[in-house]
Amino acid sequence: MDSLTPLGFDGLTFRYGFSTPVFVSFDYDFDAGATLLLGPNGAGKSTMLALAASVMTPQGGVVRFNGEDVSRRQPRRRLRQVVGWLPQFTYPYPGMRVKEQVAYAGWLKGMTRSDIRERVDRVIERVDLSALSDRYVSELSGGELRRVGLAQALVHEPSIILLDEPTAGLDPVEIAHFGAILGQLSGYSALVLSTHRIADYFEHFDFVTVISTGRICYRGTAQEFVKGHAGYTEAYINALRGASA
Repeated sequence: MDSLTPLGFDGLTFRYGFSTPVFVSFDYDFDAGATLLLGPNGAGKSTMLALAASVMTPQGGVVRFNGEDVSRRQPRRRLRQVVGWLPQFTYPYPGMRVKEQVAYAGWLKGMTRSDIRERVDRVIERVDLSALSDRYVSELSGGELRRVGLAQALVHEPSIILLDEPTAGLDPVEIAHFGAILGQLSGYSALVLSTHRIADYFEHFDFVTVISTGRICYRGTAQEFVKGHAGYTEAYINALRGASA
């Protein structure tokens, strides 16, 4: 690709326990811009994002940031300061209100007390939760809880955002609400969103990557992805067929 972030994988190998490896000698550089990450269940999307966020460590190869292997403590810490990661599920911390849980996430990222005070209200407003900032997180709906997770991912003002199926299990109204917030996110060196819901997000993205069984099926611009196809669904299906041929 013409424009890349300093985040990528070199010869990555990863497996869960003694199962078949998810990735074997996998190379990938994250694009600068907004990337839609597609693939069937079990393709490796969630694993890919968790490895990029340094939540998990590969058994082989490296996760690279600014040319450095981030498996060691100090470079991994620097990576976490610039990456915002939203996993598939956001869980309420016992006894915490919305603003407290977002503040706690900032503290875990190494933010100072003054920075936390400055940013928490701002990021809660950004995800449209200001009216609920004093509500206990355990009392929120699924969509509201997912927006708390997004606030946690954004509070330390990262430059790279990784979102793993953020609207899985939400109803259509909550999906539309989250999509509207997503459409307003800008100014990041990279934003990657994994999803099965192509129609909800396609218009917001510059690039598409399709993976299946730990291999790249397609990688390129969103415009090229749909070129010559009746739509993005057909393009996606053909990308998967081409990989298995």
